[in-house]
Amino acid sequence: MNKMSSEWGIRMQYNIHYDIAAMVLTAVILIHYYHRKAIKQPQSYVFTRLMWLSFFTDFLDIVTVVIDEYRLSPLLVNTVNVVYLVFFNIAPFLYYMYLLTLSKRRELWSRKDKLVLYGPVLCSVVLICTSPFTKWIFYYNRTEGYCHGNGFFLLYIAAIIYMIGTVVITLLHRSRMTVWQKTSVYMYLLASAAGILLQIFISDILLLQFATSLSLLVLYMSLENPNEDDDKLLGIYNRRGFEKVVKSAIEVEERFHLLVVTVRNYLIVRETAGVSFCQVTMMRAMEHLKAEVKPCLLFSISEGRFAVMVDKCRRADEIAGILQREFAQPVVNGDMNIQMKISILQIDYPEEVSSIEDVMDYIDYAAVYEAESNDEKVFHSSGEILRKMRHENRIQQAMQQALDKGTFQVYYQPIYSTKERRYNSAEALIRLIDDELGFISPDEFIPMAEKNGLILKIGEFVFRTVCEMMAREKIWEKGIEYIEINLSIVQCMQEDICEMLYGVMDEYDIPYSCINLEVTETVIAKDILWNIMERMTVGGVTFALDDYGTGYSNLTNVLKYPFHIVKLDKSVVWYAMENERAMCALRYTVEMMQKLNKHIVAEGVETREQLDILEELGCRYLQGYYFSKPVPEQEFLEKII
Repeated sequence: MNKMSSEWGIRMQYNIHYDIAAMVLTAVILIHYYHRKAIKQPQSYVFTRLMWLSFFTDFLDIVTVVIDEYRLSPLLVNTVNVVYLVFFNIAPFLYYMYLLTLSKRRELWSRKDKLVLYGPVLCSVVLICTSPFTKWIFYYNRTEGYCHGNGFFLLYIAAIIYMIGTVVITLLHRSRMTVWQKTSVYMYLLASAAGILLQIFISDILLLQFATSLSLLVLYMSLENPNEDDDKLLGIYNRRGFEKVVKSAIEVEERFHLLVVTVRNYLIVRETAGVSFCQVTMMRAMEHLKAEVKPCLLFSISEGRFAVMVDKCRRADEIAGILQREFAQPVVNGDMNIQMKISILQIDYPEEVSSIEDVMDYIDYAAVYEAESNDEKVFHSSGEILRKMRHENRIQQAMQQALDKGTFQVYYQPIYSTKERRYNSAEALIRLIDDELGFISPDEFIPMAEKNGLILKIGEFVFRTVCEMMAREKIWEKGIEYIEINLSIVQCMQEDICEMLYGVMDEYDIPYSCINLEVTETVIAKDILWNIMERMTVGGVTFALDDYGTGYSNLTNVLKYPFHIVKLDKSVVWYAMENERAMCALRYTVEMMQKLNKHIVAEGVETREQLDILEELGCRYLQGYYFSKPVPEQEFLEKII
């Protein structure tokens, strides 16, 4: 504190150069802070007060030295010193309060907490304000000048209490704080302690305020630095800033409307007109929108997607209209007029969301919903998106529970041999039946499992379950030559997939030839299959190409890869039954596969008529509901006896 180490009753001359430097540094921080328009969070309001308090404390420290040196009116000296000491002693309190807000501890305050928080600073303020009469903290007369009183040490105790509290809060809530946040706290404490020690040993140079300003700079650069919240290209806030603002609004239960804008054809335009064109177009749009939607905040969420937080003085539908008009006119690029097509998702708090996670989930789901819809321009999160999101979250839980409890089921669909007039193989299929949701289609949960990585555990579960059943039942003795097991694209991307498959087969002593791995042409398109096929076929494992005739299907894949089986998709079979040209194509496909020495499995056989036609065409293996739907293990075993 100013003149803190002076001998009581002895006048000293003080060097205020460091105080001036501290004042300049704090002023620079203030100017930069307001110029950059930092995002306001609960702790930001405390930080703003801390900056201004530091600035005026620097100023008053200089003033106290000047008026003391010139022996001005005792009333003026006492008044200025009271204000200065009050300001200076509030600083540790504000920093402690800042940390409480940063650690989200404020919502847990009890009366005891508030007593600990406000008690020391209130006692200090009372002692300081009464000091001109009690001379307990300081006193002044024209003979001795400014002097510390006998109770001056009590101010140190108050500051130490807040510093200890700072350490305790940091340790208790370190899991909530980032490395930068914790480092900044420690640097503040070290700078403050160093400033106090230096001030004690160099009493004529006022260093403590400079140390405090340096601590403030560390806080600003690490915790309040607005540069981290900026999208420098578009001149608006970025995704990090978006999450901070939304999270803060939810924490203080402030109602808001969000308009999330997606340029639906952004990727196509980028490929057609180039990255620079897209960037310039978005920059111009943002520059214009900043003026049109003011005081609403704009945020860049991702490439081709931005959001507007609607200010309470504007209406959401009004802002939505402005956004639509902004992108209504085509943008000229050389000889091309390019139309940027947008859709808008409106999210309302607290009606539809309760956390930042809900908001981000909505935004992700909106991308899927928008891709599926061609007409609507404005979506509301309270409708279909919300239902889809909740349903998918519940399926995620169901999958995880099924893995934890081992309640996934493996069903088997027999494959009929027209030559042998019996079932000679089968396809293993995963089934998920939840107590709440009932039967969940694999078409629904498998893509989700591939996205979140659960497909690896599910795939291993299926493979292990099939191998265990084959070993226990010695299924090859019942006429089943092999079981087809689906291999997902995510599994194929694992470096140790072959080791896992061989390891499980060896564990159950399964002949490698009893396993057929079924893949789709999506896996082939990713060019990750060749190495796996090369390593597995050496041991006798065979491969089947599923869904032939759809998607990326082409003859090149059949010729390039050593597939033992080609499975005709049911859509190809069904269409051939009602279309003469499709039937012609099917006939030539079967003949071609036979000449290539491939086994053909026709899927989707549901009637006797289909069976007769396919058998006449030369399809040796048939699969479908006419023979059997996928059934549980025991029912499958009874069918093949």
